[in-house]
Amino acid sequence: MKKISKITKQKKNQQRYNVFYEKQGQDEFAFGIHEDLLVRFGLRKGLELSSEEVQNIEQQDAMYRYYTLTLNYLSYRMRAKSEIIEYLQKKEATEQDIAYVIERLQAEKLLDDVAFAEAYVRTKMNTSTNGPNKIRQELYQKKLTEQEVEQGLSHYTKEIEIDKLVKLIDKKVNASRKKSFKEHLNSLKQSLIQKGFTHDAIEIALQSIELSVDEDEEYEALKYQGEKAWRKFERKHEGFQLQQKVKASLFQKAFPAELIEQFINEKSMEEEV
Repeated sequence: MKKISKITKQKKNQQRYNVFYEKQGQDEFAFGIHEDLLVRFGLRKGLELSSEEVQNIEQQDAMYRYYTLTLNYLSYRMRAKSEIIEYLQKKEATEQDIAYVIERLQAEKLLDDVAFAEAYVRTKMNTSTNGPNKIRQELYQKKLTEQEVEQGLSHYTKEIEIDKLVKLIDKKVNASRKKSFKEHLNSLKQSLIQKGFTHDAIEIALQSIELSVDEDEEYEALKYQGEKAWRKFERKHEGFQLQQKVKASLFQKAFPAELIEQFINEKSMEEEV
């Protein structure tokens, strides 16, 4: 049996205490303990503890310490269960410690993967330009179940998705460009798919916007691409063959045939001068 000779408050952490044993008339440090556990176990000067009791106290203190660390980790934002487990593993918590923390947090309603999924989706809807498919991938990366993921995504309705798409498309489609309108539109569609928006929502959004080609802007983009192609091919070709190479390049970039002919005619006149 070990007799407690002294209990002092730690200087760096006012909620933790140092417990000392009496050994040959001297105070010898035994273990540290949180004040909640100090009260729970009724530790006081003169109390005698068996080795089994000390082992239990230290085990309970370790679990409580991981619990309080996790509370601080949760204070910044909500966390998924997998994030808590990963965090505690990095802190070298045992499986028993992790199980204790997870069970307690769930009992106290501080850890709930459904609530996390719902909050995560709402945040991403309001602060990012990501579509539902992208957010779905992110939630699966956090090891949520399919049911939890779908529950969270139920808040990202088709109406919200289309409304977000309309705003994104309207902003992007009217931006200055150096591609043909069709190529620009195809690139935009691909970009939106990569952001996680669904094909059907993209098509519905596009149909709701009055898209029209500004011919002057289209021709400026064609001239930019045409000049690049001309410089590229004139190193090895000239005359009719050069014109055909440039035409083919511009057709591949989805420019209108009449504008391509206009550009080729203008370039041909320049070459003759």
